[in-house]
Parts: sequence; structure tokens; C-alpha cells
Amino acid sequence: MPISDLLQQCQNHLLAGRLKQAKEKCREIINLEPENPKAYYILGQIALQGGNARQAIRTLSKAIELDPAQPEYHNNLGLAYSLRGEYSAAAESFGKTVSLVPDNPIAHNNLGNAYRDLGQPAEAAACYTKAISKDPGHVQAYIYLGDMLRKRGELESAITTYRKVLAIKPDSFHVQFNLAIALINAASYQEALEYLRKLEMRQPDFPGLQNNLGLALMKLGHIDEAIHCFHKEGNLQPDSAIAYNSMGIALEIQNNLEGAIDSFRTAITKQPKYAEAHSNLLLNLNYLDISQDEIYRESLNFNENQAGISQAPYIENLKEKEKVLKIGYVSPDFRSHSVAHFTKDIFNTHNRENVETFCYSNVVIQDDMTRYFEGRSNHWLSITGMTDDAVAERIRRDKIDILVDLAGHTAGNRLPVFIHRPAPVQVSWLGYPNTTGLSTMDYRLTDAVADPPGEADSLHTEKLIRLPYGFLCYQTDDPLPKVSSPPSVTRGYVTFGSLNNLPKVNPKVIRVWSKILNRIPDARLVMKSERLADKTAREKCLQLFGKYGISPDRLDLLTWVPTREKHLEVYSGIDIGLDPFPYNGTTTTCEALWMGVPVITWSGGRHASRVGASILRHAGLPELIADSTETYIELAHKLADDINQLAELRKIARPQMRKSNLMNTALFTETLENAYRQMWLTWCSGN
Repeated sequence: MPISDLLQQCQNHLLAGRLKQAKEKCREIINLEPENPKAYYILGQIALQGGNARQAIRTLSKAIELDPAQPEYHNNLGLAYSLRGEYSAAAESFGKTVSLVPDNPIAHNNLGNAYRDLGQPAEAAACYTKAISKDPGHVQAYIYLGDMLRKRGELESAITTYRKVLAIKPDSFHVQFNLAIALINAASYQEALEYLRKLEMRQPDFPGLQNNLGLALMKLGHIDEAIHCFHKEGNLQPDSAIAYNSMGIALEIQNNLEGAIDSFRTAITKQPKYAEAHSNLLLNLNYLDISQDEIYRESLNFNENQAGISQAPYIENLKEKEKVLKIGYVSPDFRSHSVAHFTKDIFNTHNRENVETFCYSNVVIQDDMTRYFEGRSNHWLSITGMTDDAVAERIRRDKIDILVDLAGHTAGNRLPVFIHRPAPVQVSWLGYPNTTGLSTMDYRLTDAVADPPGEADSLHTEKLIRLPYGFLCYQTDDPLPKVSSPPSVTRGYVTFGSLNNLPKVNPKVIRVWSKILNRIPDARLVMKSERLADKTAREKCLQLFGKYGISPDRLDLLTWVPTREKHLEVYSGIDIGLDPFPYNGTTTTCEALWMGVPVITWSGGRHASRVGASILRHAGLPELIADSTETYIELAHKLADDINQLAELRKIARPQMRKSNLMNTALFTETLENAYRQMWLTWCSGN
């Protein structure tokens, strides 16, 4: 029988699913004609259908060796490599397929999938776009493109892409679901909710549906309903860690820190390597009145849970002591965010003869501040949607000398990238008031007020570098609103205030603030936090104050305002700022001083509770620092009794800040660069 007939029989068996007979026929062909590429190709297809990727790779490679010009051979080899998780090899095979049949949309789509699996969403998106250009009706490419754009943070384009698919397949559950996720990410919460409600009617137990429904509700302020959805997701998906992480975030919004911490711990138990949940746990522990040692131990657990991440050696950086240093900054907060108030002008004042700056941005929704940072850094890369492996590899390729984290364990951080050790020197600075716990984080920038030498050094995995003029440099361009007179001058009573994040205002803080209000019976307290919009959080706050005899009519509980100017105007109605503890304010303290409002702080036992002292000392106002709750209360009482001093502080605070080290950007940047240089010299010397 001719070989061609045997091949046809072989192909017929394969199409009919008779794999054993197909394999026997292929072996018969190879015995007759050992160099027949088609037989090896069909053997590869048989192995693929049977899930034997290793065998498929062997036989398909042999087919290509015998006949390298067949695109389907390369395509199937790519599929075999993908099945094995060897995505680089898969991308190479699909790339060869594309070169042989450049007009084939499936080839471009498959190459896109390989790049997706490699964590290279930009390259993947380009391939999907190419596939669509070859076949405008290629629904799968549209879906994958939308997914990649969404993960990249290109939300408008992702949403447009999903809508195009829905024009072709209006009932697609998958597309509507991913569109809803993109809408949540783009802050279009109401439209997302409408899609998710419709999907819930079709398939209420679809994995992830209740979690995303909860996220949309949470963002719309319906926290109790959101928690109900997270409970449902947890019941439907008992092994799902993400539902418990989401529940923890919702409970934190309601200022139920104990419940939040329990939820984060449950998420970690279900998925020990769930870095986001563990970071959320650590952040929330900082709000509690617990020892630094307890937080340190949990930070070490984070490092241990992330163990096993590969640490491919960074490209050997030249140990030139006086070279221009490549400084990489990694942050989710290159946007209108508190961290921007302490970093934005540094990019203007960095000495380009000493440093070259690289920004690795994990920002999801970009704004004018994002564009400000992008325009002032030497190099800019959005890493949103990139895997930790891919980000680390890019940093190695950029030959970064010193990699600086600006988030710690706060939302959107990329700490797992640092575990890969992509740079010879790695530094933690800003965003988070504690050790990262990482064995790969070499240094942490602080100062001697925030972290006095001694115990703090033993409770950090990083070596503490104490900057001589403070670890913070406040940068603002807000000339408005102007500083007003103390409101007590016209009102006849003193108003205390705090615009801090609500979880910082724990029961102990409320007890101390209540003591202040009880000593000054006509005094009032203003609190502003976006989380006070939640009914449960608000009622809990009022209940705690009521426990100490403070009636609701003495409290002004404010929530979100639409502009920064409106936010700053709130300080015009405050005489004296009260700093929470053990987690002090940072931006809020600087804002208050900028608006002429003196802030009383209690200098505690760890960094989070000493930031206020660092700010006030470097702003030239050390007299506002208390060393106990008793002196904190006494300072508040004394200041409230002295209207003249309040008026004087109101008048001098802004100009004094302006000329202090706290706002001396040039001096701070020079000090920062000196610290970087010393770190580099230490590395060059082999230490």
C-alpha cells in the first residue's frame, strides 16, 4: 500500500479519536520510511491529544528536523511546549509559525497566548491586535486582547474591546464578566454592578462572581451587602482565599480591625503564598496597640511564605564607585496619593550627573500626577499586569544599581519583585511604617527620631539608614486656600480635629480624645475620613465616644470631598490637630501644619508612632511632642486655653515649614543621593 494511503488511514483514525490505531499506523509508516516527517507530525498530534507533552515535543521536533517549512509542525510544537509550561520555547515555535504564515490569525493568537503566559502583556496585546487585523471576526483574539489590556491597566481600551466582542456575541457570559471587572477597575462601579446582577441571575455560583459583585457594592458604599457577597463566595468556593481577603478589606472599612485581621489570616491559611492578603494583614497589625516584636515576627512569616521564588543573579553591574547610579523606583502611587507629596519634586532635583532614574509604575488609573512623574524621570515603564518574574527580568536588563520600594505592604505593592533580587542593592523607603520582613531588602531609610538607635535595629530585616535631616521631605504646590485665623476667635470655643484614615482612630485613641473633650466641655471634634460614609463605621465611632460621655452633637464626622482644595479648607475650621497613635498621620500632619493648624503628637515606641515627632521636630515645632498620654492631654488642654498662642502658631506655621528641613527639597535630595552612594560603595567593597 502506498505511503500516502497509509498516511490517510492514520489521519482518519486520528480524526475519529482512535489514537491507538493511528499510532500503530504511524509506526508502520516509519518502519517503511524512517524519514517521513508527516508520520512524526501525526505522532506528535496523538501525543498532544493524549496529554503527553514530552513525547509530543520529541516527535514534533523530529518532524521539523525533517521538514522545517511546515507551519503546522511549529504551531503544534508550540502547543506542546505550552502544555509543559515552557512558554519561552512555545513563543519561539509560534514565532516561527508566524514567519511562515504571516497572514494566519490563529498563529498570531497563539503567539499572543505564549507572551501572555510569559507575563508580557504588551507583547501579547500586539499579537492579538495583529490576529484581529487578519480576521476582524476573531472573537477569541478580541477576548484575549481585552483581558491583556485590562491587566495592563489600559482600561478604556479594554472596555472598548469587550464591547466590540459583545456586538458579535451579545450573550457571552465570559466577556460580560470580564467587562464588569474592567469597569470596577475603571471606577465605573454602577455599570459593573448592573452587568454582575444580570450574570448572577444566569449563574449565581460562577467562580469569582460573588466576589466581584461584592467589590462593586463595596466601592459604591454598600459595605454590609458586600460582606454578604464575600460570605457567599467563600461558601461557594471553600478553598477561595480571595473572598476572605476581600472580606478583610470590607471589615477594615467598617473599622472592624479584629474581624479584618481574622479574615486576612483565613485567606493566608487557604493560600500561604497569597502576598496581597499577607500584606493587608501586616498593614492592619500596625493600627493595633501591639508590640513591634509581634509585627516583626509576622513580617518574617511573610518572607518565609514567599520563599522559593527564584533569584536569578542580576546581570553583573560594574563595580565603578563613581559611576552614574541607576536608581529604580517601584510604586503603585505615582499618582494623586500621599506618597506623591514626599517624592514628586525629588525627580526635579536629582543631580543627573550622579543618578539616572527609572520609574516602574504599578498605577492602575493614571492621572495628571502620573504624567508629572513620567515627564520627570529618565525612564518610565508601566508594570501593571506584568508578572513578578517579568518585572524582575526587565529590571535586570536595565542594570539597575539600587532598587527602591515606595509602598511596603500597602495596596498595589510589588514586594515579590524584590524577593527575586533583581538589583544588587535594594531599599525600602516611604509608604509603610515598618520592616518589610524581606531577607532581600538591604536597607530602610529613616531618621533618628522615627527610629532611635537600639531596639529598632534588631526588629528590622533591613539595615536602618538614618538620614540626618529627616526621612521625609514634604512637597506641596498648594498656595490655596490661604491660612485663616483660628476658628475659636469667632466661635468662642475650640475645635480639635483629625483628618486621618479611620482605622488609625482605635478605641484607645477615642478614649484619650474623649478625656480631652471632657476636660474642655464646650470643645468640639472634627473627624474626616472617607470611611465615615459607611453607616456601620459611623455608628461604631459614635458608640465608642458615647461610652466615654461624648454626645454626637459635639462631633462633626465628615467624609469624602471632591477636590484637594475643599479637603484643605476643612483645616480652616480646626484650631488644634490631634495625631492618632500608635499609627501617626504623615500627610495629614504636614497638611495641617501647612494650613497653620498645630498638631499634638505622642511619641511612642515604634516608627509608626514616632513619625509625628519626626515631622514636628524637623519642622521646628518640638514643643508639640508629648511623651505620654498624660502629657498629650495636658498639651491639648494648655494650647486650647491660650488663644494668643494658637493665633501665633497659625501665623508662623506655614512660613516656618517653608524654611525648615522638612521642606528643603534640595538639601534632602543631596542627602538621599549621598546615602545611595554610600550604599553603592559598600556593595562595591564586597560587604
